[in-house]
Amino acid sequence: MRYIYMLQDLVSIESLGILLELLLVTICISTIIFILSKNQYVSYLASVPVMYFISWLQYGSSHLFLLIVAMTVQAMIIIIIQHHTKKKTVVAKQGEVI
Repeated sequence: MRYIYMLQDLVSIESLGILLELLLVTICISTIIFILSKNQYVSYLASVPVMYFISWLQYGSSHLFLLIVAMTVQAMIIIIIQHHTKKKTVVAKQGEVI
């Protein structure tokens, strides 16, 4: 139960903006890693340490729930980027056939 109470304290209305900013910075850094390395697994796994270290620098603690949220959002971004890349490839191949 103590773990849930810690989560409630961490995700209060006053700190919600800071948490969203923290998540945005984490996702931006992980997306840059994905674009540079072209490796989805490195980017996906990099989102946790980035979120963890930034959270420790800002709050002095971190929370498992926030790490899971960072990984989930990064996975969605990777899927969106890959979908757009495949879509561009299909359009380019159709253009060559005509």
